[in-house]
Parts: sequence; structure tokens; C-alpha cells
Amino acid sequence: MLLDKEKFLKALPALFEANKEKGSVAVTIKRFDYQGKAHERQKKRARNGNGEEAMRLLVDGLSLGDKEYATLVRAATNSKKISTLVAPADLDRFLACYHGLLLTNLESMKRWERLRKKKAAIKKQAAQKARAKAKPNLKAKPKSKAKAKAIENTKL
Repeated sequence: MLLDKEKFLKALPALFEANKEKGSVAVTIKRFDYQGKAHERQKKRARNGNGEEAMRLLVDGLSLGDKEYATLVRAATNSKKISTLVAPADLDRFLACYHGLLLTNLESMKRWERLRKKKAAIKKQAAQKARAKAKPNLKAKPKSKAKAKAIENTKL
């Protein structure tokens, strides 16, 4: 569903909130070049044709020139999709608002980072304990003189 910029920025936090516990929100930002099916047909003709006109169409399609393009921003979940078009003049202001929105609504990522670090620390402690059990403690004093002589003989 294509929304204007303000409605998009108001609907995006609702998507983040709905998918906070389980799910994901995919946000894509890309250039919108205003060309539809007619342009696709021209590109197809250029690929299939062998003449000079076909080459000219292909080269014209690849050259960008001094055009300014709008930006297409999409957000999608498993059940809902929203999008907006942002004019080049409004892009900086829109991205600043979008950045602030991300900072306020993506707090859950910090929680996962902490869990990841905690799990890594637990694995490290378990590995250290396993290494400690595998090494015999040669510094401990044996209870009898016979065991002490046996240990000394094994060291040599």
C-alpha cells in the first residue's frame, strides 16, 4: 500500500511493535526511476535487436544523465506491506526522521546482544572447566612417599 511520507513514518512503529516478540520487518530503500512497462519493452527490443537503434536504446537506458530520482522506501512483514515515495528534496529530512524512529523502536536488538554475550561467556567458562579437568594436578602433594617417588620418576 503506497502511503505519503508522514503516514508511512506513523505506520512503521506499529509494524515494529507488532513484530517485536516474534517476526521480522524488512525495510528496503532504493532509487525509483519512474519507468514502467513501456521502458521494459524498449529494453527487451534492444536486447533482441541487432540494429543501431537497438544499441542506441540500450545505451540511452544505461546512461543516467543529470536526472534526480525519487526514493522508494518499503517495509514488509509476513502479513503487511507499506511503501512511500520520497522526493529528492525531502530525502534528508525523511532519513533523519527514519533514523530517529529506528533508534526508538529497535531496543529489542540490545537485549539479544546481551544474551549473545552471556551465552559466549558461559561457553568460555565451560571450556575452561573441561580443560582443568583434563589436566592432572601435578602440584598437589601425594599422601605417601611411594606415590611421590612414582611421580618424580614419571617427570624424568
